[in-house]
Amino acid sequence: MDGKTLFTLVLVLLVVLWMVELVWLFRSSEQQGQDPIRTVSGAAPFFVGALPVAMSAPNVVDRIGGFIERIIPSGGGGGGRSSGPARTPAHLLINGEQRVLDLPRVRMGRYPNNEIVLDHSTVSAYHAEIMQRPDGRHEIVDRESRNGTRVNGALIRGQVLRDGDLITLGGASIHYINDASTAPRGAAAGGNIQRGPQGKPVYDDAEPMDFDQR
Repeated sequence: MDGKTLFTLVLVLLVVLWMVELVWLFRSSEQQGQDPIRTVSGAAPFFVGALPVAMSAPNVVDRIGGFIERIIPSGGGGGGRSSGPARTPAHLLINGEQRVLDLPRVRMGRYPNNEIVLDHSTVSAYHAEIMQRPDGRHEIVDRESRNGTRVNGALIRGQVLRDGDLITLGGASIHYINDASTAPRGAAAGGNIQRGPQGKPVYDDAEPMDFDQR
C-alpha cells in the first residue's frame, strides 16, 4: 500500500468517526432537551475532536453554535407576510398577567435590574434569560443559577421554547405562550394548559405562585 492510498484510507476513517460523533451529539442533545442543531454546529469545526470538546467544554461549543446561528440564520426567506389571522405576541404568563417578550433578551431573577423580577428566595439574582434566536424562536438559558432552571420538569442548561412550555425557576413557575411556535406542549407538560374557543390558554389546575411580581 503506497503512501497516497494510506493517507486516503486514514482520512476516510477520520471523516466516518467525525460523522459518528456528530450523530451521537445530535441524539444526546435531543434527549437532554437542548438544541441539537446548535450543539452540532458548534462542535463540528473541531473535526474528530468534536465529541471530546463538547464533553469537556460545552460552553465553548454553545458559544460557537450561537455565533454560527447569527451569521447563518435559518431559512424561511423574506417573502411577504401571511394573510392569516393576527397572532398574539409571544409572552410569559406570570400569575395571570401577560409579559410580552418584545426585547431581544429578557433577564429573569431576584435582583431589581432584571427585565422580569421574581422576588422569591429560591430564585437566583440573575437566574435565567430568554433570548430571541435569528429564526424568531425563543430560547431560555440558565445562568448557572443555584436551584436550576426546568422546562416541563426537565433540568436544562439551554432549550428552545414551544407554546405551552412550563418554565420553573427554583420554586417559581411561568408559562410560555406563543401561538406561532410549533407543536404545543400543554398536554405533555402535565395537562394544565387547554385552549378555549378562540385559541386562548385556559389553566384549569395551574398552581398559584408564591412570589411577588414587580
